[in-house]
Amino acid sequence: MSKKGLNKEVKNYERNVTIVLVVLTAISLIIDFIAYTGMVYSDKVMYETNTLRTVMNSGLFMFLIWVDNIAIYITNLFYFAGIIDSKRDMIVKIAFMIFSVLSTILINLQIVNLIADLFGIF
Repeated sequence: MSKKGLNKEVKNYERNVTIVLVVLTAISLIIDFIAYTGMVYSDKVMYETNTLRTVMNSGLFMFLIWVDNIAIYITNLFYFAGIIDSKRDMIVKIAFMIFSVLSTILINLQIVNLIADLFGIF
């Protein structure tokens, strides 16, 4: 394979992994929105949250949470490999990689639990 063809493949690889990571991060942010909305309004008597609770407790939603989180972690490994190879806009790409990991519900819950333990809330 020629040098020009190899550079094109690297660009396609980097672009494809970036698109997948952006889509997974968007899905993760939507999941976070639904989960935090359910957590905030579930204790309020004046709001009807039965439908939201049903969606959050469904097997499909739980499956989507786990698949999205695992896919983000795996895609970040491939994204990191592309960052090392390209060395272009490295700081921006690493920042996006960290943001995508921090947007997962598993990390968000760990951060909330850490802050709650710090202040003795739970």
